[in-house]
Order: sequence, then structure tokens, then C-alpha cells
Amino acid sequence: MFCSVPFATARAHAHRPDEDQDDLDFTSDLYALTESSTDELLNSWKVFTVLKDDSDQHRRLENAAWRLHAMQRLQKTPTFEAASKVTGGKCAFKPGAPIAEQLDEAEFSPKRTLSGALGKVNQMERVHSGDLAFQDSWAADQLLGVCLKNNLKNETIDDILQVRVLAALLGAMLVLQHMNFQPEDVPNTSRELRELPHETRPVCAIFTHSLERNGANNFCLYIARLLKKSQPLTVFSPKAGPMKEDFEKLGLEVTIVDTTAPSFLKDLSGALRERKVGLVLANTIMRCDIILMAAELQMPSVWVIHESWPQDQLDHYAKEVFMCKDIDAAVIKRAFAAAGTIVFPSDMQRHLYDGMFRPEAGHTIYNGIPLQQLNQFKQKEDRRKVRAALGYTDEDFVVLHLGTVCSRKGQVFSATACSKLIQEDGCKNLKQLIVGARYIRDHEIKYIDEIFKVAASHGVSCKRWENLTEDEIGKPQITIMDIQAAVLRFYMAADVVLVASLNEVLPLVICESMAFERPVVCSDIDAIPEALTDGVEGYLVPPANADAIRQKVLKLYRDPELRRRMGQAGRARVLRQFSYEHMGERYRELLDTVPFIVWTKLACHVLMKPCYVLQGKTVLVDMDNTLVDWDGEFIRRFAKASGRAIEEVEEIVRNRKKFEIEENFPEADRALVLDVIASPGFYEVLEPLPGAVEALSTLVTSGVDVKLLSAPHPVCAASCAREKFLSVERLLGEEFLERLIITRDKTHVQGEILVDDKPQVTGRKAAVWKHVLFNQSYNQDVQAGTGGVWWSQIVMNNSTVHVTGFLLAGSGEKKRKYSIVHYNIYRGRHGRNGCRIL
Repeated sequence: MFCSVPFATARAHAHRPDEDQDDLDFTSDLYALTESSTDELLNSWKVFTVLKDDSDQHRRLENAAWRLHAMQRLQKTPTFEAASKVTGGKCAFKPGAPIAEQLDEAEFSPKRTLSGALGKVNQMERVHSGDLAFQDSWAADQLLGVCLKNNLKNETIDDILQVRVLAALLGAMLVLQHMNFQPEDVPNTSRELRELPHETRPVCAIFTHSLERNGANNFCLYIARLLKKSQPLTVFSPKAGPMKEDFEKLGLEVTIVDTTAPSFLKDLSGALRERKVGLVLANTIMRCDIILMAAELQMPSVWVIHESWPQDQLDHYAKEVFMCKDIDAAVIKRAFAAAGTIVFPSDMQRHLYDGMFRPEAGHTIYNGIPLQQLNQFKQKEDRRKVRAALGYTDEDFVVLHLGTVCSRKGQVFSATACSKLIQEDGCKNLKQLIVGARYIRDHEIKYIDEIFKVAASHGVSCKRWENLTEDEIGKPQITIMDIQAAVLRFYMAADVVLVASLNEVLPLVICESMAFERPVVCSDIDAIPEALTDGVEGYLVPPANADAIRQKVLKLYRDPELRRRMGQAGRARVLRQFSYEHMGERYRELLDTVPFIVWTKLACHVLMKPCYVLQGKTVLVDMDNTLVDWDGEFIRRFAKASGRAIEEVEEIVRNRKKFEIEENFPEADRALVLDVIASPGFYEVLEPLPGAVEALSTLVTSGVDVKLLSAPHPVCAASCAREKFLSVERLLGEEFLERLIITRDKTHVQGEILVDDKPQVTGRKAAVWKHVLFNQSYNQDVQAGTGGVWWSQIVMNNSTVHVTGFLLAGSGEKKRKYSIVHYNIYRGRHGRNGCRIL
């Protein structure tokens, strides 16, 4: 396949002094095309068809590729006449001789063919205008810079690196400039290229929910190991823990921040600025506060969700299971709506939260395991010695249950199954090892006590590892061990691994067990079936079913060959689906293609790819609750007219679910509501939302044709219209009056976009503008239309105004306000800031 996006783009942007240089470049490109195969020419034509709007050169090359392709199929040699047809008469070749013969006499060697053209890339520099200028050669660092700048996906990069057909155009140009090519200096795959460090990558802050040893925090450690060579990283956590040392051993700074402190946001903002953090990676659903914080600071974020909490049970899991004081269902839902990018470890889990986030924000990346570390452990360690260190002999049949001991992990059911296997099924040499006990939360301590009771009720010995003497190690039929940092030895010692969870996503324990070629008996829940096929790598059993666990373990106990086959099948599946390298490659690509910010002395600047360019186009802006604080004036007047406390009225108005204000009040109050709206001077005295006037002025001075488009209220249409003119003159000046349009039907007005808080703007005609929804409490349930972007903002970058797909959101801020940070225009309130394109 021929793919020329980055290099063709670089050529289009490079400085060309005159048309002669364009013709010379085109001649070299045409040379490369004549050396192409028929299939290569066809693919070249497809690429130039996509790029033809970028420049005249691409349009000419599209034509050339197609005609040369046709000539090859007819076995004709391209001549001057043919070249004139495909170039519109602009061809550097001489008439009267075949092009191929002239190539032999050219200054460059015809041996430079498509397959060997990609070479040394060194010293490609960015000129002040942001364009690209070629120096003596290129290097992989500059090639990576182009890929990052253009947000190229791995598929596109691999097309460039592996096929290398594109480099013919670059190769021909560089040959003309007497440049040397060394193909071995450029990586062969996108993974290898992305693993290189690059100065344009921002500092990424990893936020953990704790630094205790558990699977979720191990994930952060894995990610840090994968990314630290190519991405600047720093770590934040709300409290210290044993894993702080693990991160510090990687050379990463670990900062402890108190999220409950009144000055938390201010302190964290300062810490992020000091470390020049441009991107946030928040880990677990319990870091929803960081997602809202990031939105408040306009900090792009990636949120990794490990949990599998049903939407109707968010409060239960947050409050009762995980004992989170400051997190509830409302906060979690706001964070999902605010998140710019969300990563789920399984498709099942992503669909569990459907409707809570923008569909395009969700990504599935299976968690990988560090196979290299695991393989080294397997090669280095002797299984018999590992088992002996745990007190187990060759005759013992070890059943491992690894994971935090709690009701969610289901250790009571696995202990019941193993107790019955020992006492009722004659498996006298069966030893169960439960690893992951901690004595912090009361409900976990009580659950550990339940396991002891289960064992005692079946007459099975059960002891805590930490209380055993050296002679007692390995003797209890069930051993409960505290949480451990190094867990690979347990997989090596085990014969079978149990995952009896009641609520789980896709635990790493399953993948790590299969990597050690151990059969796994798992609960048939959530995303576990995405990792294991029943009867192939292990068994799936109903959750909370001790007898089902018992039956499958007994089958494996009695059949060593079955254990061997399942173990091998599991290892093969891990290699193709859950490799550490594959996970790292996906995260590297994701972080390279999300927006980030750059801190300067004045502000933080959002860097992102625009969706709509607005310079020179018409932007329609609504007034009430978009430009001016309609709600604020209503709250003051209605409180006075009704005699109610202003706080009570504000609670009703600011959090209402229906757009028409009267529909949010009891029937008895609705007449008074309408009287307040129609009261004299209501629309004339409305105050602008903070920053709104400055934002509109910025748009106007930047070449955007701004129109104020407002509808008069039907209960006072005449006075409302008159007062709106007075209000605009007072707030924006007399010159803005010509920009004001008052109409009951906004679909009659032409424009590129309409920024409006009304959930649905309809009329007699089909609207030609795109509806950008200015967020308010009453429009949160509106779904984005096909092809639209859920959250959005208007920004200016390099003197061009854009609507982009980047999120602005906040966390509980009481006042709505506009802000201009690198000309970011719109913000809302209560964690719902920004605009949505519908």
C-alpha cells in the first residue's frame, strides 16, 4: 500500500521559492511513480485522491498516478506527450525521447527505487511558521515528530515504515539535493518508533487512588515501566504506601496530595504547573475527583476504569464497598460526562457504562502482563524449590486464590469448595493458599473471619501464614497470607488457580496464571469470558457456587494431562491477546493522539486538532443563559415577589431539569413565574456571564462573523425585544446592535454554528448551522447527533478560531464563567462546563 500523508504534507508545507522548484519536485515525484509497479501506482492514486485538496502538487500527482497506471496496464512506455497530458504541459523532461531513457542520463541514479528509498532522517527542523524545512538528512526523532504533530495512528505509521513505498517521493527529492539515505536508521514498526523519546511529548501525571499493593496500582506501575523511557512521567497519590518506593525505584517523583484539604485545587494546580504536567492519567473509578479537577483546570485527561459497577449501584459500591466518603453516584456520573478519554479493560465493561460518556471517548485496551519479567522468573527459579519455600512437597496439590481478601473476590466460596474436596472427595493432599489478606477495613477483617469459620465447620485446618513457625509452614490445609509485593512465586507453586469473584472486570490474575501455564477456574461473570473459553484454558462456573468450583477442581485434580493441555492453551492465548508489549503499544498510541497542554509564564495552552475552522465564518450566539445570566435575574426577582429565601429559589432554578422555567414549579406558582419574566426591565438589566463580553470581542477581532441570535419570550414579546436591544447596547456597545437578530424561528438564519442552551432548536426550515449546546442543568440528557461531538469548546490557535472536540468541565464551581486561556471561550458550571456539538 502507498501511504504518503506525513511526507507529502511535509513537502506541501516546505518553503518553495518559485514554480521552477515545484516543477523540479514534481519531476522527481513523477520519476518515482514511473519506477512503481502497477499495484503501487493504483494505491498511489488512491492516496493522492485523498490529498488532492491540500495542494496543486497532490492534484497533479493524482492525475499522473492514474494515467501511468493505465499505461502500464496497456504495456505502453510513458513518453513526453504522455507526460504533458498528465502534468498539464508542465514537465521538466525533454520532448522526443522516452522518459525512461532520460532517467538514465539524469544526475540521480535510477537505482533509487521505491523499496529502498526510505533512509536516514536527520536534522529536520521546524521553521518559525510551524512548517517543515529539510536539512541535510532526517532522523527517526524527526520522523516521530511529524507523526506526533499529525496525530497519526499506528496503522498509518506502519504503512509508512513497513511498506516504505512513500519514501520514493522523499527519496527522489533528497537525491536531487545530494542527500544520503540509510534505511537502517529508521525503525521498522510503529511500536519501535513510538518507543523513542521525543521533546514534544508532555509530562504525564499518573494519579493512583492509593499506594497500597493491589492489582489496580500494579497496573500503574506496569504502565510507568512501559512509558518511562519515551514519556516524561510523575506520580500523584492521595496518601503514602508501600508502592511509593516501587515508583521511586523507576526514577519517578511521587507527590502525596491531600484531596480533602480546602486548598487542594490550588495546591495541586501549583504542583502541576511546577512539574509542567500537560496530561493526566487517572486510575480507577475512585479517581473521578481528578477527572473533574482536570476539567476545571482545562487539563486533558485519560481515565482508566478497572471497576465493574452497575449504574444503579454506584452509590452502594462507592459508599459501602469501597468506603469513599467524598464520592457518590452524582459525582461519578459527572466525571464520566466530563472525561475526555476513558479506557476500559474489556468490551463488556465499556458497555456497562453506556450512556454515561461520549461514545467516541471510550476505548478498550486489554490489560497486559510483563511476560519478559515472568519468563525470566520461570527460567531462573526452580519450581520444586519455590514450593519448598512455601512449605509444599511434590505430593501436595496446591490450589491458589490470589487477590484482595474481601466479599467481592469470593474467597469464602473457594474455601468451601476446597474444604469439601479435602473432607468429602478424598483429596487429602490438596492445600489451598489464599494470598491477599489485609487488616485495614472492618468489612474485610470480618470476611477473613468468615473463611476461618468455614474451614472450622468442615474440620479443615486454616492458619494465617504470618503466625506460623518455620516448622508449621505448609502444614495447614488452608493458609491465608497477607498481601504480597512479589506474586510470581505463587503461580509457579500452584497446580490450579481459582478466580471466584462475584464482581470483577478482567483480573490480571487470570492472564498471569495462563502465562505460567496453569489452568484457571473462574466465575462466569463480567469480562472474564473475553479472556478464557470454557473447557479450553480452564473452566467458567456460576458465581457464588462452591459446588461448581468443587466439581471443576476435582476434574483437574484427577487428570494431569488435562491440566497440561489447558495450561498450554492458556499460554498461547496470553501471547496473542494479553501481552505487555501490546498493551504498551496501545497506550503509547493513545497518549500520543490525545490533546495536551503546554505551560508558559502566562497561561496553559491547549494543543489539539481542530474540527471546524471558524475564521471568516458566521457564528450565531444565543443570549439568555448563554451570553447573559438570565437565571440570576429571575432568581432575584422571583425570591422577592414570592417572599421565599433566595437560596431556595436558586436551588430550584440552577438545578432544574426542564428548559421552560415555569414547568419546574408547582402549578400554583406558574402564574407568578410568568409575571416575573414579563416584569419591566427584566431583559434590559441582565448581566453578562463573566468573560462573555471579552470572548465575543476576541471572536470578532479574530475574523469571526459573530451574530447575536435571540428569541423574544412569548409572554412579553414586544417589550422583550426592545429591552434586548437596550441590553446589547449597554453591554457591547452601539456597534454591536447591527449584529443582533431577534426572531422566533432561528432556523431561518444562516450560519456555521449556533451556540445555544436550548436542548432542541427547531423551526419551519431545516437548520444549516451546527447546534453547539451551551451546557445547563436542563440539557444534560440531550444525545449528540450522528457525527457530532459531545463536549466541545471554541478555541483560537495560531490566529485561527476552531471548534474542537476537547472537554472543558469543572467540579462544583458555583459561578458560571467564560475564560480565555489561549482563547478558550466557553465554560459552564457545576461540572458541566463547555459546549456540546449536536
